[in-house]
Amino acid sequence: MDAGLFNRILNRHGNLRREKKLEEGKKSPIIPSFLKPTESLKLFPVYYKDDDYIKKISHKNVSPFIENNEVTFLYWGKSKLRVDLISELSFWTTNNNTPMKKIKNEDLYHITLYLPDTARLEYKFFVDGKWYLDKLNPLKCENGIGDYNSYLLMPNYKKVNEIFPREGIKKGSLIEYEFSGKNIEGKRMIYVYLPFEYSLKTDKKYPTIYFHDGADYINRGNAVNTLDNLIYDNIIEPIIAVFINPINRFNEYMYNIKYSKLIVEEIIPNIDSNFRTIKSPEGRAIMGASLGGIISFFTAYNFPKYFKNIAGQSSSFLYLEKEITKLIMNSHEEFNVYMDVGLFESLIYSNRRISKIYKEKQFNFKYQEITEGHTWSNWGNHVKDALIFFWGKK
Repeated sequence: MDAGLFNRILNRHGNLRREKKLEEGKKSPIIPSFLKPTESLKLFPVYYKDDDYIKKISHKNVSPFIENNEVTFLYWGKSKLRVDLISELSFWTTNNNTPMKKIKNEDLYHITLYLPDTARLEYKFFVDGKWYLDKLNPLKCENGIGDYNSYLLMPNYKKVNEIFPREGIKKGSLIEYEFSGKNIEGKRMIYVYLPFEYSLKTDKKYPTIYFHDGADYINRGNAVNTLDNLIYDNIIEPIIAVFINPINRFNEYMYNIKYSKLIVEEIIPNIDSNFRTIKSPEGRAIMGASLGGIISFFTAYNFPKYFKNIAGQSSSFLYLEKEITKLIMNSHEEFNVYMDVGLFESLIYSNRRISKIYKEKQFNFKYQEITEGHTWSNWGNHVKDALIFFWGKK
């Protein structure tokens, strides 16, 4: 089914406009029929400390103030209406569960959350209809839509070492070139990672993994650093990685058969003819995050002779979940499947349902729920888990 037909279906159900805003980060992804932020807030309770405690910690000029698993957010300022804590945990929406409480006779607002000690959480303050960073928190990050979010790290949160560049190790090379397609016309950038040993005079052939949102996986997900470190440390087999940029991300990744054909009929032959690849399904993987996750599953199931390995990070299965479920249920193909999803994102419910199917099918399957949200910090940290799952040496 091509993207045009899927879009018409979405329009018929009145979902297309909402889903576009969701993907662009302009609207909360809450869909009342099966996404329940109140469930998240039961797991991670919201409450208010007494005034004396808030006044005491406010003199430290620190926000959020973290004490064991309790995280207290402070906002200094005037408000005509209300101040809300908006975060991944509330699915980036205001609701009756996250208003901040005002200290009497002071322009000081507060709210406390109970979070796992391994969590990373992005957030903002929503004051009288406007978004604000936390001025007392120096930690901020790009949010992917041209702005920034504040974020916090709990005491036992850890970045994996593999995402950082290392001195003194042999590193792979990155080749970039412009590719013009026929199934989908237009020029797009493709980046090909070759392991450090590739230049040796040998006939050795290598497995290949194809990443959607290629530049983001390189620049924001630190995938090249991860590849360099895992290969040098002999944790995974040396592999080739192909990072593919989208032209029109929403249309291409929305179960678009033309985009899948672009991959298997044009890009794979181009890579196979120019590099020493293993030309079999077992030698190929396809991977993506969010929308890139669902197009990975869609492409592999429609072209199983090309891919044996599928990885999805926070895959947007909420898009026509019944259709992708039928595709998986009705297939007789067996794949190696890696999935992860953030504990602080609405997509967790649809990912749990899809993961249940794979568990019942008894595939070679790995599934993780991470104490983060729908972010490149989350996905970049766990690229290594997918690579080790497919090609780990131990």
